[in-house]
Amino acid sequence: MIKQGTTLTVQATGEQYTFLETAESSNGKHCKVKFDLKPGSLKPVMHIHQMQDENFEVLSGTYTYEMNGEKKKITVGQSIDLPKGVAHTHYNDEPENCVVVQTVSPALDFEDILARLIELNNTGKIKNGEPPLLEVMVWLKKYKAKTYLAGIPVGIQNAMATVLAPIGRMLGS
Repeated sequence: MIKQGTTLTVQATGEQYTFLETAESSNGKHCKVKFDLKPGSLKPVMHIHQMQDENFEVLSGTYTYEMNGEKKKITVGQSIDLPKGVAHTHYNDEPENCVVVQTVSPALDFEDILARLIELNNTGKIKNGEPPLLEVMVWLKKYKAKTYLAGIPVGIQNAMATVLAPIGRMLGS
């Protein structure tokens, strides 16, 4: 279980993720994480949070997000809300570091998912921002925070997860 104050690091890039507030410390209200992102940081695959809203506030640098077919940037002092149910991605594509505070509401088990993403990144299993499909299928059955790939209809992913999650678990996902 991730505790308030825990910092996780992506070994290849030195990016750091510090948990300012967790589900435990906020009574489930939200999870708040400070991202210290290096230039060209991981760009998550387009995804949809079915049960959670996200907010990103830029403390330094410039942060990029894509939503509703548009690519936009926010800078120091600005924030963006990415509502549940809307496909999006977010990343640092600038030549300088970017520090962002992400708030996910409600927290559910978001910190466990983020910790697993960092672990997969550290073991070289993230390809083009996308975790392995079997891993995603396990998550859909394991976690309360339902996060779907934007490129596959949600109903199809749910059906796939019913079949593939047990296989993924057997294989170590």
